[in-house]
Amino acid sequence: MFDELFDEVDEFFNAFDELKANRAFMGSSNKRTRLVAMKEGDHTYAHLERYFHTGWKHPNKPKPEVHRIFKVVFPEQSLQPFREYRTLIDSQLTSTTLKPLPGNESLMFHGTNRRCQIGDEKGNIMLCSLPECFLCSVLRGSYDIAKCGSKNRFKRFGTGIYTSSCSSKADDYVSNIASNSHYRVMLVNRVILGNPCIRKTNAIHLTEPPPGYHSVVGLPGADLNYEETVVYDNDAIRPAFLIVYSHEPEVKPEIHSKAMAFWTTLFSTPLAT
Repeated sequence: MFDELFDEVDEFFNAFDELKANRAFMGSSNKRTRLVAMKEGDHTYAHLERYFHTGWKHPNKPKPEVHRIFKVVFPEQSLQPFREYRTLIDSQLTSTTLKPLPGNESLMFHGTNRRCQIGDEKGNIMLCSLPECFLCSVLRGSYDIAKCGSKNRFKRFGTGIYTSSCSSKADDYVSNIASNSHYRVMLVNRVILGNPCIRKTNAIHLTEPPPGYHSVVGLPGADLNYEETVVYDNDAIRPAFLIVYSHEPEVKPEIHSKAMAFWTTLFSTPLAT
């Protein structure tokens, strides 16, 4: 599944080269869009939705409903350092290292604060400039290790950028500061793992991977209940997709209107005497 999904991801990135240049940066520096809505019938949409649901591991959390998926577009000058880092890491991997894709690239989830309502509707794609909206900050300029710990002080594997293959774990960190939103949003990221250091215990003082490794993967065991992955270089990760979901089924406007009309008619009908 992962090979097929990543083939489509690469094709999708290439298909949007012109779009990145012509549409993604309209408006001022604070009012620009990074998002393009995907069609539900798209193969990549279906694979991402399945990956999201497969990664939902918490037994006490009912699987949510996916409402929309957006493609995140970046300018070439932002993507090129990521590609160069991937090439560098790939050159350091031996033939015995597990690397189904160059640089041992993987898709990982990340949850963070959202202050605005970007993504709530297909047309709501403009980035806000609110400092507490970490989501728009990531969409604007990707991740920054210098901001590690801004949301959560405890850093299990030190100072790095945290992601997970477990979508329900990433959901723990999703926060709608704007309480009037009915949706939650989660980033799906392209992450260069290289040769990962596998751990089951905390290593809170790390500022870089142990020698010979390029990332840290924490597996369930002594200190973890669910997997998490940490990279220590800003160019090891780029947001690729934004999933909009909710824990409650979406009520379509036309269905809601018909239901309201039915109940209004019912209760306005005089009782038989």
